[in-house]
Amino acid sequence: MTEAEDILISVHPRHVDSMLHGVKSVELRRRPLKLADGCRVWIYSTLPRGSVEALGVVHTVVAAPPTAIWREYGQRSGITKEEFDAYYAEADTAYAIVFSSVEKLDLTFALAEIRRQLNSFHPPQFFKRLASGGPELNLFSSALPLPLTSYA
Repeated sequence: MTEAEDILISVHPRHVDSMLHGVKSVELRRRPLKLADGCRVWIYSTLPRGSVEALGVVHTVVAAPPTAIWREYGQRSGITKEEFDAYYAEADTAYAIVFSSVEKLDLTFALAEIRRQLNSFHPPQFFKRLASGGPELNLFSSALPLPLTSYA
């Protein structure tokens, strides 16, 4: 079994809140991204919050004309039809990251704290792949609960 891939994305705080309240389970993008089902998505809430505060798991990524994406996922996008139409104005293809789950991290990481520990850190404009065993993933993973130990 292969290890799940990890990425970091930047999301406006309003949309992070919608994800954490179960209103938004689909993240919309204008650019293509190849993510495997099961990919872990670390979610950075942009300024003014400026913190890594949630973790999602990808169910699938869908590419389709914007009208098809709205028809299938509009109710789960956390935005209005007007916002959707403005975002995809003049786009031929829309991309939807469909999450199987999104959870608030027990421990969040403010931008200043991340930069204290990883001084070259910059939040991604689109997304960033996180290397297995890399400093960013090691830091963010410290917010995950430890696996239960079996005493059998």
